[in-house]
Amino acid sequence: MKRLIPKLLILFTLAACGCNGNETFSFRRSSRPIQTDEKGTPQEDHYTILLSIHRDPLNHIRNANHYQRLLTEQVGWRGLRIIHKAGHSELFWGRYRSPKQAEPNLKTAKAYRAANGMPVFAQAIIVPVPGKDIGAPEWNLKNVSASYSLLVAVFKNDPERNYFGRRRNAVYSCRGLRKKGYEAYFYHDKVVSHVTIGAFGSRSISKRGADGGEIKIKDPAIKKLQAEFSNLIINGNTICDIITDPFTGEKIRLTKKTYMVHIPGKNKGRLRGVRGSQENLFRPERRDRQR
Repeated sequence: MKRLIPKLLILFTLAACGCNGNETFSFRRSSRPIQTDEKGTPQEDHYTILLSIHRDPLNHIRNANHYQRLLTEQVGWRGLRIIHKAGHSELFWGRYRSPKQAEPNLKTAKAYRAANGMPVFAQAIIVPVPGKDIGAPEWNLKNVSASYSLLVAVFKNDPERNYFGRRRNAVYSCRGLRKKGYEAYFYHDKVVSHVTIGAFGSRSISKRGADGGEIKIKDPAIKKLQAEFSNLIINGNTICDIITDPFTGEKIRLTKKTYMVHIPGKNKGRLRGVRGSQENLFRPERRDRQR
């Protein structure tokens, strides 16, 4: 009797690999903050602690103000700041010259308990002080009028590895790519910085399948870039998923690939990948086996 082996794969781990990166990719890493000039040279010389994000559409302002008042008047924390935005409010604590300087207060925030014992700020993180995006405005992806771009690199601060300056490194990488003739852009969200290449129109990609879950690249310029920049760079490294072939039991290392993203426009949040473009999954051919 025949049975169909499912295509599901087991993801074992996410690990940095010694895979060959993109030869044309320019990466510069520096842990020391620098100043910004009028030409867009990046600056990340001050940090703060993002305590919480209040998302209740009706009460986020009141809730954030409540915690600011409570922590100031009853707990004695100083330097609390709120930024109100459409649909949510963000509560920050302090201003620090370096992430290391912020660490004692971060530990205090994570250890804080509300009256019911809940660790209200367990997800608190150190972030650059909110403000104007660093980097030249014309390189900022949110200022681009197009539909798609190719994501080639991602940068995230990693306190455990003493890795900071993700916005700075993204802008440096963007600058390096532009010097080599590529139309590179950066995009900063709250915790991640991205580097993309190209600005493509809505007709450069077509969606297929009943649910639009497959795409077809129609613009040859995208295919050319995908060939030149095949591996996604994360904090300067290629990253691999280690999976198990469901038929042989063999462990297989697959490098994460670059993929297409939607250009977000102004006042948007995270970059969204184009559905069907993240083809980094191992998909063995369907096989029948004898029991």
